[in-house]
Formats: sequence, structure tokens, C-alpha cells
Amino acid sequence: MKTPLFLLTAVLLSTVLPAQNGPVEARLTPMRAIVAPTGTLECNLEVHVKEDTQLDMNVLGGANIQVYLGEKALPGLSEKVSGKVKMKAGTKLLRTFTLDMGRVIAGIPTEDLLTLNLRWPDLPGASTEVRVIPNQSNLDVDKMDMAATKVRLVTNYGDVVLKFRPDKAPNHVRNFLKLSKDGFYNGTKFHRVIKGFMVQGGCPNTKEGAEGIPGSGNPGYAIDAEFSDTQHVRGIVSMARSSSPNSAGCQFFICHGRAAHLDGQYTAFGEVDTGLDVVDEIAGVRVAGREGSTPLEPVHLYAAIVVPVMK
Repeated sequence: MKTPLFLLTAVLLSTVLPAQNGPVEARLTPMRAIVAPTGTLECNLEVHVKEDTQLDMNVLGGANIQVYLGEKALPGLSEKVSGKVKMKAGTKLLRTFTLDMGRVIAGIPTEDLLTLNLRWPDLPGASTEVRVIPNQSNLDVDKMDMAATKVRLVTNYGDVVLKFRPDKAPNHVRNFLKLSKDGFYNGTKFHRVIKGFMVQGGCPNTKEGAEGIPGSGNPGYAIDAEFSDTQHVRGIVSMARSSSPNSAGCQFFICHGRAAHLDGQYTAFGEVDTGLDVVDEIAGVRVAGREGSTPLEPVHLYAAIVVPVMK
């Protein structure tokens, strides 16, 4: 007996679907809004039958998720089941599907974020978008013009673009670019937020499934300090460290206001090019904890994407 590719689960859903005309309401929802170019993406298909009607059997036992990059059709999920089935008003269904992202975007260049449209064409309202993080592991930092290269931080509050000062802190700039292109920051969170002071992120212990204490993680090495005359003003990007001046590694912070007491004590290596309004949004999240700096809702750093300019 052939094992079905997908398991159908019929449940009562508490989620309110968007208002739609017709006998059926539907929604296709990815479990994550931003995904890696390899691995899998799970999507939920929710169907609410408002009036007695007939549905294609695909909705119950097959699959018909189509994927598009702009107008270009990419491999999706298709397991056709012929026929129709009568469905009573009030029936609510939930199905979960898994897409192999390596198969979906095979052969598609991913130098930057890709925005894919997913849709179930026979179900009005069943469409959504996901973004795919580029694989930048083959980029050569040593061949980049570090003064012109930028990094885009993709968060759940919007994007922040950083530019750098290799003339002030060349080793820190190179390190940040290397960690970014290697995907080190992807899936981390901003774990420390103090409005009017700074927002801090880059700790690997903030990733899903990590066991260490958020704020205590490192990349397995440290970098010697590169203190300079750069002032810690609004928008400056600097490296977090412990009490030792030469202990910075991966955690960084973006100044939300003037922090004169950090001048000459912390390595400032860049600044916000665009997205200060996003920094304001992050700085304004509700916080708690002993210091009053732990976000009550996650501030995700989905990806740090290098925008390279080569020499």
C-alpha cells in the first residue's frame, strides 16, 4: 500500500480567516516568513466551508501548491487526486505540507533575498509569500571593498542597512562581514534593548534550540580591540564585550542615543545607512527582566545579508 505524502488532519480552528466571497474561505500560511535556501518549509492550509459545496479531492488527499518567482513557475507540490467530494457547511480543515526548498529554487541564483509566491489556485485566498535567504558562503571577504560593502539586517520590524569604517576598525569590519556571509547571525535575536541607549544582538545563544544563556555566546574566538575617536552617537554600530577590552567576538549593538561613556572603550566599526526608523521600533518594544532590557516579544534577526562591492 502506498504511503500518502501528506497527512490530513480535520480539526476545529479557532483562527478567524479573512472575509471572502463564495462558499469556501481558505488561507495558506508558512510556518516561517523567511527560510534558508536548503532544508524544508512547512505550510498550513486552512479551509472553512461556509456553504454546502463540492471540493476537489486534492484539498483532502492530494496537493496543489504552486510556487512563483515573479512570473516564473518553480517546482511546487503536486499530487493530483481526481474527483470531487461533498462538504457540509461548517466543516473546517487543517492540512500541513512540507516543501523541499533546495528543490524549489534549484538553479535559481540567490545573491539577495528571493520573494516567492505560494498559492493553491483553486482556493480563493490561499496564497502567501515567503522570502528565501541567499547562500553567500562562497563570497570572499578579502576581495571586497569593505568601505563600500554593506550588510542588510532583516528583522521582524523591517530592514536595517549597515555601512562600515574599515579605516577605524578593519579587523572588526572583516569579522562582521565574514560572520554575516557565513550565516552566523541568521536566526538570532536582539536580546537586549534599552530605549535611548542601544539595541544589542548577534548572540548565537538566542537561536532556536540553543542551550546557552542569551548574551553569553561567542563565535569561539575574540578580537583585539580597535578603539578610535569615533563617538557613540545615534546610529553607530559597535561591538559588545565583557570586562576585558579584547573580548569582542560576534555580539554587536546599535546606538539608539548618545553614549559618551562608551567612547574609546568599545570598538565602533560602522553605522546605520538606512533603517533608523526600524531601530526606533525595536528600541520601543516592551521589555522586562532585572535590568528591564529583555524584550517580552522576540525581536528576530532573520538574516544578515552582505551586499558586496568587490575591489
